[in-house]
Formats: sequence, C-alpha cells, structure tokens
Amino acid sequence: MSNIEQAAQALLDARASHTPRGPVASEYALTDLASAYAVQHALISRQLQGERPAGYKLGLTDARARQALGVAEPLRGVLLTANEYQTGTTLQHADFIAPRLEIEVAMRLSRDIEDPLADRADLIAALEGVMPALEVCDSAFEGWPKSLADAVADNLSFGAHVLGQCVAADSVQLDDLPVALKLNGEQVASGNTGSSMGNPLDAALWLINQMVTAGQQLRSGDLIMTGALAGMQPVAAGDLAEVEMGALGSLSCRFNG
Repeated sequence: MSNIEQAAQALLDARASHTPRGPVASEYALTDLASAYAVQHALISRQLQGERPAGYKLGLTDARARQALGVAEPLRGVLLTANEYQTGTTLQHADFIAPRLEIEVAMRLSRDIEDPLADRADLIAALEGVMPALEVCDSAFEGWPKSLADAVADNLSFGAHVLGQCVAADSVQLDDLPVALKLNGEQVASGNTGSSMGNPLDAALWLINQMVTAGQQLRSGDLIMTGALAGMQPVAAGDLAEVEMGALGSLSCRFNG
C-alpha cells in the first residue's frame, strides 16, 4: 500500500473510531498540496464507496487569510450526501469528534456543467438557487490540523452541512450581506458575505471553472459551499445553533447529547 493510501486509511480509521490522531503529513511524507489532495481523493473514495458526492466545498476564500498563510488560491474539498441535513434538524453530537461550526453561503446547480462559465450571469443561469448554510467542521487530528497539507488531506475538516431554504440567486445581493451565528440565543460570530472572494458567486464560479478545466464534470443537483464567513465556533451537546443572513434567510439545528 502506498503512502497516499496508508495516510487515507489512517484518517478514515481515526474518524470511524472517533479517536483523533497525530499529523499524517509528516508521517507519510506529504511534501506538497498535490500529495495532500491525493490523500483527500483516496479518503473520499473510501467514504463514498461508489456513490456520488453531494457537491464540493471551498476553504480559505478570504484573501486576508490566504495572504497570512502564503497560499495563492482557495482550497477545495468534497461534500458527502450522507452528511447533508436541512434546517430544523437534530444532529447527534456524539457522531462527531470535536465539532465546530462555520457560517457559509451554499448554491445548488440546476444543470450539468461541462465547460467553463463566462461570468456571474452565466453561473446564476445554471443555479437552482442559493441558501444560508452551516458547515459542521470536524477533524481527524488531535488539536486540529497543524499544517495545510494535513487540512487538505482530511478533506478540509468536513463533518456535515446543514442547509436553509433555497431562494433565486438573482433575488438577493451577496456582495455585502451581514451574517451571524447564535448559540442558545447568544451571538457568537458575525461576518459578511463579501469575505468569500468578494462575493460567494465569484467563489463558486472560480471553483466550478477550476474543476471543469481539470476535466471534472459537475452535475445537476451538485451543491457548492463557498467558504467560511466568520471563525469556527465550538458546539456542545444540547446547543441550539441559529444562522441569520438577512435577505437570504435563516436556518437552525440542534445538537443532542
């Protein structure tokens, strides 16, 4: 078994046993992001077992964060269909290792995309709509990833995603929309949709064009999560999480103990 396959299996085992582990980048000689993405691909293949993913996610869409880390472009991950939930759901806290929450904007495709899209208008025409979303981040690493290679290998700490109601993409302005996260009625995080590459539509456009240029087709129904709009917030058993996105709407979910 190659280093790539061994690293992927180690991450899968950590997640399956709910036992966080040490870094894989140093243990399995993941010397660059290309090798980290190879591990991510092998991990996702094991998790999907032949099924299609729910869609795709972005990380580091805030230019300030990329500059601080010396990263030229956003990071990419995969969404799992089995881990998709709708607003009002109750999740089991024990299903995760150490869950943390991120506010995001999500978009769903209404058609297959095989060629690059020209601009926002082209993207909007290809969307079923946009919606508020909450990513439940979770990590296979003790103390969370200490390197970008570890983060990428572990599918950008994906745990689950919760979606609000879908609205028409041209019915709300996403350049400068305030967003907030509440836990048990208390606001714990706030941000702005503009931190996602200036506009979440531009973030989705970038990801789609990166993928199709690399020969990967996107399908009707695929979801795009466009990156965190505020810092990650730990969530405890019993917590009620609520996201407010003004004109885009809201969502909520609860974590059972």
